Parts: sequence; structure tokens; C-alpha cells
Amino acid sequence: MADLFPSGSLESTNLGNASLTTGFKGSYAINFDTMEFIKNPDGTIKILDAYETYIQWCQLAMMTARYRYRAYTSKFGRDIIGKMIDQKAMELEIKRVTTETLMVHPMTASIDNFVFIWENGEVYYTYEVTATSGQSKVLSNSEKVG
Repeated sequence: MADLFPSGSLESTNLGNASLTTGFKGSYAINFDTMEFIKNPDGTIKILDAYETYIQWCQLAMMTARYRYRAYTSKFGRDIIGKMIDQKAMELEIKRVTTETLMVHPMTASIDNFVFIWENGEVYYTYEVTATSGQSKVLSNSEKVG
């Protein structure tokens, strides 16, 4: 009878210290107010470099509800935040959701420096996104409360 518990070891591959780099490419620029492509003066569609494309990805990820569209994987988009929590808990939840959403991308190094402004039933917040290249940009979003 065959042994149910093999005595051999699993085959493994040692990658050593080889750095795994992904060549990120540019993308078409999108105006998020109109959801249309941004055009150059000559009528062609503006193409973004790798960093600008990454920032555009961050903005799109924060605008998209997770699990809402089948075109995206379950890792893309942000979770919906419960509305019936106090101000401090809401700020902590916004930090958590924003960080989890953006840290999925391999170019994200950190999400820091959150600033919250509460007015008229909404919380407006800014945060700094730092890429692995060392470049950073301040982005902003808002969340309805109550």
C-alpha cells in the first residue's frame, strides 16, 4: 500500500536576491469630472508616464466600490464605510480603508499625513501617497456621514 505521508521534500526554487521589477507603462489621461479622455491641443489623447498613471490608478481605486463591478478583481476598489459611527472612529476607518485600498498596488510605498475637515454632513480628507520611486502626491476625497 502506498505511503500516505511521503518522506521526500517539496521542490523549491531559490530566487536569491534577484529583485523582481515590473515595467509599468503609461496610460491614457482621464478627466474624472467628465469621465472622458483628456486631449492634447492637436486632438490626440494625452498619455501619462508611469508615475502619473499610478496616481490616476489611486484616484480611480478610491472612487470605485469594492465588489461592485465584475471587471475588477476583489482586491480593487475601496470598502464601503458604515455611516453610524462617531467622528474619531470614522477617521480611523477612513485611514484603514484608504491604506488597504492603495497598498494593493506594487508601486505604493506608504500612505501618510491624513488631514480631516468635517462640515455639512461630510468629511473631506487629504492624504499623501508615496510611490516606491520616492515621489509623493497629496490626494483628496470626501465621505458622506450620517
